[in-house]
Amino acid sequence: MFDAIWQSTIIFFISYYTYRYQSEFDTLSLGFSLVFSMVVTSLIHVLLQTSRIDWSVISSTALSFLVFFVFTLAFDATCVACSTYESPYYVSFRTFRQARFWFTNIFVIITAMLPRFTVKSIYNTIKKPLQ
Repeated sequence: MFDAIWQSTIIFFISYYTYRYQSEFDTLSLGFSLVFSMVVTSLIHVLLQTSRIDWSVISSTALSFLVFFVFTLAFDATCVACSTYESPYYVSFRTFRQARFWFTNIFVIITAMLPRFTVKSIYNTIKKPLQ
């Protein structure tokens, strides 16, 4: 429970305070950054919880990320309802070009996964589950 609250809090607040005063980022860019961080964090979480990592686990995780990535790019490339309000058109293309997006997401993912990784490392050191 603590892990879920920690990850949600870190993902939201670090991203929010990073983009808070940036004029080139809008709410859609913030939302895309949050979703990207959540998907990658969830996939890393699955890898950390897996007791035996083999090619099928790695390939299914990579396939999940590629499906997310391709769907995001395809969805953002089509203008479904281009309106005068905030349109999701080209949000991913705009945010992928920003260094702030990548640095923020790398920092958020590492910070969000740090307690889980630490507890898992200590548990595996003490219990030695692979023997």
